[in-house]
Amino acid sequence: MSGMSTTVSRRRPGRPPKSEAPDTKTALLDAAMRLFAERGYAGTSIRAIAREVGLSESVLYAHFSSKRAIYEAALSLAGPQAAQAASGLAPDDPAAFVRSFADALLSAWDTPQSRQVTSLVSRDGLLHDPVLHADIEDALTHLTAVFTRWLADGRIRGDLGEPGDLAYTLLAPIAHARMLWLHAHATPAQLEAARHRIAAHAAFFARAILPLS
Repeated sequence: MSGMSTTVSRRRPGRPPKSEAPDTKTALLDAAMRLFAERGYAGTSIRAIAREVGLSESVLYAHFSSKRAIYEAALSLAGPQAAQAASGLAPDDPAAFVRSFADALLSAWDTPQSRQVTSLVSRDGLLHDPVLHADIEDALTHLTAVFTRWLADGRIRGDLGEPGDLAYTLLAPIAHARMLWLHAHATPAQLEAARHRIAAHAAFFARAILPLS
């Protein structure tokens, strides 16, 4: 059609209106995660992130103080904190809780952005990052509290180990499936493998912890 352009122009560099601030921050974070997944953390510059969404570096710095701050914001959305949040589910029924916990983690980690986080931490040696380790420990602490209550109430078997051991045994195979199959370039078969393994582990674990009849 004449007089109409099918080209979508990129935003010109400059500070966005206040009404656009939340969308700008989200756009910067999304762009950063795409670039991190493609080029690695070390190979992605602040300038590249800003240019990806047509903004100036000064606008990026209005939202994030550094590249490290962007990485930590990504972890807050798609890192181990998801396990910490999921551990807050109502734990009255241990078997139902375990299945719901696994489902909640899968929902949080089986997204494009979360899979980009997986690729980022695995390819750039960030698996040993202190922030990541602290988040994992926080998640295990929350889960340990759940198992402690169950043991005290006699809701689960008392011969399987300490609460912290049970928390790790529940979480570790789910996290392992994430690192193996829920990454940025996962194939449909790999995604299905992760979903199957996580569901199977949750079902097995739920059966194993219930008191023997």
